[in-house]
Formats: sequence, structure tokens, C-alpha cells
Amino acid sequence: MGSAGATLVRFLLLASIVAGFAAHLAAGEKDCYDEKDMIMHICIKSIKKDGFYMPASQACKNEVKKVDMPCICRVLTPSDEQTVSPVKLVLLAHECHIELPVGSKRGSKQLSMRADILLA
Repeated sequence: MGSAGATLVRFLLLASIVAGFAAHLAAGEKDCYDEKDMIMHICIKSIKKDGFYMPASQACKNEVKKVDMPCICRVLTPSDEQTVSPVKLVLLAHECHIELPVGSKRGSKQLSMRADILLA
């Protein structure tokens, strides 16, 4: 095989590795949507848009500790925000001792301060 053929084989190998990695990331993102739906259902009393923040039930806390809360905050849609408060979602994560990095996306907004400051 000539050098052009070897270069083509290397390129195709690299392309397949990159494509596999990208597909894995996309698949992981889909799992997060299922987790978001579950948290929105189980924890709705704490994170609903209307009213005050209500401390989470034990069932809610148990589920929050199992999921990827930064991902859930990141994939929150404008439609979700009609029902769920992004700020209350951050407070829920804080109540469950899950740190969301300042600057991370939470729905249509960016987290501009730590949750413990919100509570002060």
C-alpha cells in the first residue's frame, strides 16, 4: 500500500474514533433528559414555578443524589420553565449537597452565584 493509502487508512481510523466519541456524548445527553423528567415529577412540590421553595421530600432527595444535576439544569427547556423554577432547581441541588458550578447553565439562564448565597 502506498503512502497515500496509509494516510487514508489513518484518516478513516481517526474519523471513526471521533464519530464514536461524539455518538457516545449524544447518547449520554439523552439519558439526562429521562433523569430530568423523573426529577420534575418526583420533586415538583419543591421546584414548581409558583409559590415558595418547599424542602424536598426524602424520596426526592434520594433520586436527586442519583442523577446528574448539572446536566439536568443544562437541558432545562423554556417549556420546562413554564412549570419549573431554575432557581428552585439550584436550591434543590444545594439542599441535597450537590454543587453546581458558578457560570454553569441552568435552563435559559447562567448560575451567577452559589446557592448558599441565594439562601442568605
